[in-house]
Formats: sequence, C-alpha cells, structure tokens
Amino acid sequence: MLFAMLGSLYAQDTTPTEAAPSMIPVAGDFTGAILFGRGNFLNSGIYAPPAPYVSGSTGYWTVPGNSPYNNTVGTDQNTVSNIVGAEMRYFITDQIALKLSGGAILRNTPESANLPGVIDPNVPTAAWIPDYAAVVADNRSDININLGGEYHFATKYNRLSPYAGLNIPFYYGRHSQYDPTINYSQAPFDPSYQLDVGIRHTEQIGFGIQAVAGVDYYLMEGFYFGFEIKPISYVYAYSQKIPAPGLESLEANNYSWSFFSQTFLKIGFRF
Repeated sequence: MLFAMLGSLYAQDTTPTEAAPSMIPVAGDFTGAILFGRGNFLNSGIYAPPAPYVSGSTGYWTVPGNSPYNNTVGTDQNTVSNIVGAEMRYFITDQIALKLSGGAILRNTPESANLPGVIDPNVPTAAWIPDYAAVVADNRSDININLGGEYHFATKYNRLSPYAGLNIPFYYGRHSQYDPTINYSQAPFDPSYQLDVGIRHTEQIGFGIQAVAGVDYYLMEGFYFGFEIKPISYVYAYSQKIPAPGLESLEANNYSWSFFSQTFLKIGFRF
C-alpha cells in the first residue's frame, strides 16, 4: 500500500517553486512520529533472581550468572506491525534538527500475604473458609530514551527529506519480586517457614552512541512516511542482581556492535 501511494504521487514530486512550494520542515517546525519495528527496550528477558528453595533439610539458592545483552538488535522478530515508541524533532535551522525519542513501560503488582482457611474439625474434608494464596509483589520498569541531532540534505524534490545524524541512547530496566507466602503448617523456627527473605531484583543500565540515516517522504502537507536505519551502533550494558537485602550483588556487563541494523518505519506529522 505504501509503495502504491508513493508511486501515485511520484509524478507530482517536482522541484520547489512558487506554484509547488516545498513540504519539508523549515526552522522553527516540530515533527512527531510513531515508530514501528523491533522492540527498543534493552532488558526484555531480564528477571529478578529466584527465591531460596528449601526441600526437607536441603536448601538450594543460586543467583543466575547470565549477562545483559543488546537485544534491541537481532536477526529475527523484526516486524513492521510492532509499535516501539515515538519521536519528536525540532528544527533549529532549515537543515539541522534536534531529536528526542523513546518509550516507557511501568508495571506494579503490590504484595498480599496468604491466609489459611478454616476446616470443620468434625468433617475434615469440608472447608468452611478457603485458603487464600499470596499475591507475589512484581514490579517492572522498562525505559528507553534517545537524544540526537540530524542534518537534512537539500534535494530537488519538494516532498523528499533525506538525513543523517548521531544518536545517544539510554536504556534502563529493573525487575523486582517478593513472595510473602508463609507456610502455616510448619513452626516459625523451621527454615522453610518463610521461603522468601526479602525483595530481590535485577537492574540493568545501557548507553552508547549510534549513527543514523533515513529519509522522510511527505505524502501531503504536514503528513509523511519515513524510514530509518543505524549504519553503525555501539551499546554498553551493565547489570546487577541482588538476591536479598544485605547480600552482595552479582555484576555482569556486555558491549554490542551492530552494523546496518535496527530499522524503523515512521508515520509522522509536521506542526
């Protein structure tokens, strides 16, 4: 559909004149767009460390050693139907624009302790009040912010605006969990009386620098389709896992280089 629309409008794409003025932005204009493509959050797949597990007299508790990685680039699951964020641009001159893009997802599930039920002592198989399971506290934060600048090149067409620039991405992710479940069937001094000893979380931070290149095509005044790619990108990611309050964290880091990846399609407006 997009190529059909572009083809039908190609004949109308002419050199800017008084009869056919340019549609591309000029100094003082704003543009806003919705981005489609691969997910743009760094910490997908990052989870809080598990709670200690007690089976009889044997306890198991391992903090996973997997390192963070830049999962915003990859060879699969890159779909044009996936909305990955939004961007705003302000043109300080006819050719130079400042850009801010990104998105955020914040989830919060408060904890709630479990409650034992009541059973008729004369009829053990008949419950008067059911057991109420605990609600596990689960908090997640995914944030992606990109600051950058673009230089828009002049062309002989009044609808076409190619550009190149630099981008500084910042990623933040955190996952916290706490299971308040208490085993009422055991004495308080039993080691498995309460399995989870406190809030545990994994936190991840990433930043880097990226070259960007793209083109915007104005289908009509104030409305455009765009395509963007990152010819070269470097992202450093750092994570720490804290299995319980007061314990040492397990730290890991990773850096990723990518070339001609992380493509986006845009649907945007000029203000």
